[in-house]
Amino acid sequence: MPTRSESVSAAAGVAAAAGRAFLYRFLAEAFAHPEPEGWAWVRSRETADALRRAAGEAWPGREEIRSCAENAVREVKGVSSDAARADHLRAFGYTIRGACPPHEIEYGDTKADALFRPHRLADLASLYRVFGIEIGEETHERQDHLAIECEFASILAARLAHALQENHADGRDACESAWRLFLRDHLGRWTPAFVARLSRSGAAPWLRSAAGLLLAVVRADGEACGIRLGSSEIELVSYDEEDDAFCTEQCGVAGSRAAPTP
Repeated sequence: MPTRSESVSAAAGVAAAAGRAFLYRFLAEAFAHPEPEGWAWVRSRETADALRRAAGEAWPGREEIRSCAENAVREVKGVSSDAARADHLRAFGYTIRGACPPHEIEYGDTKADALFRPHRLADLASLYRVFGIEIGEETHERQDHLAIECEFASILAARLAHALQENHADGRDACESAWRLFLRDHLGRWTPAFVARLSRSGAAPWLRSAAGLLLAVVRADGEACGIRLGSSEIELVSYDEEDDAFCTEQCGVAGSRAAPTP
């Protein structure tokens, strides 16, 4: 039978994981294309109160995260769904490859070869499938979109909370292992560069506040896992026409860059 201190520690672990799940869920909705129902949830008083609680539970003592959460709540409050859609369009454009793309595989240190994009997309898809997640065609987004990566982070944290609640060691280890891999190779690799680019782009205040919260959360997770995040100076990957032609034939990713964002 666990001691009182062990029970308190376990409860704190569950609360922290649940708090992280909520924060990443908020970020997923904030960076998704704004729809009336989802945007109403982002702006609701209940969501604001839950976000404040989650920030305190997930990282006790991290004032930066609580401050960023409060700032995000304040900035989205007066923004209508129509205004949010216009802001989203100005920031990210109609095509995937704009000035500030919210897609992981558009970021890289050097000129990548033609297999860079399909390999990373395949890696993401495999990781999602391990946890029973498939990206349906109705989503109209690639699996490397920031909103989808944040949603996956939320799901991992929620499953970790459940595993801790049930004292399921194998489930806990699987979630923690997947999270470290995902943070190191995907979410933590490119989001610092995305946030830096978005901050320089003149995006709407609510988008910049959401980006500030994202960076604070990812930094805290990186420190907790002992993972060094990617550089904020990572540039967009450049491709020549031959690479694009190859990728279009082999995986269709190059052609998807011009697909309109719904």
